[in-house]
Amino acid sequence: MQRFFIVILVLLTPGLATAPFQVQCPSSPLVREAKHELCLEESSYLKKKEIKTKNKLIDFLKSLDEARFNSKFYKRVSKDPPRLGIAISGGGYRSMLLGTGFITQMNDYGLFEYSDYIAGLSGGSWILMDLVVQNFNVNSLLTEWDLDEDLLLGIPEFDISEEEIVTNAKKEYIDNDISKKKREVRKTQISSFPEFYDQVELAVNSFEESPEECSLVKRNMNPLTRLKRIFFPNNTFTETDAKIGTFKTVLDFYKNLHLKIKPKKMEGFQISFTDYWGKAIIQRLRKNFDEDPNHTFSFSKLVQSSAKFKECSVPLPIFVANCKNGLLSNVIFEFTPFEFGSWENILRLFVRLPYLGSKIVSGEALKCVNNFDDLGFITATSSSIFNNVLIFIWNLASQSSRDAMKALNMVMGIFGLGKEEMFSISKDSSRLETDYAVYQPNPFYLYPKVDNVLTNKDHLYLVDGGEDGENIPLRTLIIPERELDVIFVLDSSSDIDNYPNGSKLKKIFEKLDEENIHYQFPKNIKSLTRPVVIGCNATKRPGRDSFLPIIIYHANAYHQYVSNTSTFKITYNQSEVNNMLLTGREVFSSDYDLHYKNCLGCILTKRTMDRLPKKKKFSPFCLQCFKDYCYS
Repeated sequence: MQRFFIVILVLLTPGLATAPFQVQCPSSPLVREAKHELCLEESSYLKKKEIKTKNKLIDFLKSLDEARFNSKFYKRVSKDPPRLGIAISGGGYRSMLLGTGFITQMNDYGLFEYSDYIAGLSGGSWILMDLVVQNFNVNSLLTEWDLDEDLLLGIPEFDISEEEIVTNAKKEYIDNDISKKKREVRKTQISSFPEFYDQVELAVNSFEESPEECSLVKRNMNPLTRLKRIFFPNNTFTETDAKIGTFKTVLDFYKNLHLKIKPKKMEGFQISFTDYWGKAIIQRLRKNFDEDPNHTFSFSKLVQSSAKFKECSVPLPIFVANCKNGLLSNVIFEFTPFEFGSWENILRLFVRLPYLGSKIVSGEALKCVNNFDDLGFITATSSSIFNNVLIFIWNLASQSSRDAMKALNMVMGIFGLGKEEMFSISKDSSRLETDYAVYQPNPFYLYPKVDNVLTNKDHLYLVDGGEDGENIPLRTLIIPERELDVIFVLDSSSDIDNYPNGSKLKKIFEKLDEENIHYQFPKNIKSLTRPVVIGCNATKRPGRDSFLPIIIYHANAYHQYVSNTSTFKITYNQSEVNNMLLTGREVFSSDYDLHYKNCLGCILTKRTMDRLPKKKKFSPFCLQCFKDYCYS
């Protein structure tokens, strides 16, 4: 208990506080209307980056013996270099490990730092977090991740697809006789997030030091005993319950998360399950950030302090999430190092990221804060499909013994996902749904001339894009303002046997069709073991003079190693890690195929050639490459 007391003292030390704090509001507006342009910071970064990294592509092209490009071609490419983006799908650790191998192979080709953007959601967002922590050094990725320890203590591994989790989590409960379940299943004492938080807070704050024993006691009851009585009031901690995890180990894990979140709560901000989830992700890093008094978790500050980012020599990271205000579907929000907001026509507003969490009404800043843009919280927002894991576990256990049910419900209650919280419709319209990531205050609240579900409430609900079946962060890169020419897509979805079948990409194409942006997905794909290039033909954007980007679609598939691990596999040994990384490399390089590598030179520069005022003939080699790999 002395160690626990030390943890509390550390958290109360002002120099270590990572909670949002009030600052003076700047004189310039915090919210901008995204009409037809990027923000100034993003535009400036890209211009500087083009100068800094364009030789990376020239070096790659010169390394291609089979393609045999000439000096005139290199001059054209240098004068009008193509813009590249990377989109990493969700899929838990499977996606993170495959994606890390994928961009490592890109880096070996010199194409990672050349790329302008890297977008990620869910497991893909964990790569972005790792990149930020590692100063964008690709070769340092995973060095700080503790993959041997459970990502979420007390939650067992099981093999189920994301789609089953999302579509069945609530449906299975609702389709049953709820009243019967309420009679059969004994209600636990912790049934909601606020109740859990308040009771743990009461126990944590009920400490008094006993000189005789030099320990923390309260009425002869130490905090562990108090918390045990909260969760198990009738002393029902049985061997069955213990199968989910040793009580003390699991409890200490969540108790420490609670203490890390407490400063944000004390500042008056609404907290939710996602706050816990964000701290859990950060905790998987081996670095002990608590020992560094100058450390910050602010996404904007971490990126801006990165030496490589200052040099404008790395892709700009974009975290993607979906909004659930008013039961919206497929409405994308994004976090860049500069801004938070949405390009969707329903909003097209952005707030300066360092001031996220400020009270802004009708576009006017009333109270400004920094540090709300916590890297763990943003990453957790993008990967909140794990919220549904806990709901699904509850459903799976609904026919189990009462002891097992109580144990599972206890773990869910820790996250504010007790059945009463999740499956009841609140009559109190002021109660926030804390199973979502809660962004309050809403920076776009009552913004002039924008009156809809995204502006008429003082909060935003954000979730994992996988909840809407949009498991690939592609649309954020296709927007015309970013003028990308080629987008590398890595799809690690679990469509069939934890392998993708292209259905997630097809769903995105259907959404793009609604926006008058048309791609054709191959109807008869013989194999997903090699890249599929989509949109090779130079098609103009609706109402614009620029071309739609080429999409190079890579799908996780069997190469030398079975890489269809469960999305919810939460531990990996070193051998498994190495094999997943190898598969990611093989996916990008098409099994180190030198012919494909040469063809990649043709594909990456095709839009540069398409933009020439006079139609130029491609080399016979490139024409054959387009026949071999392009579908349009």
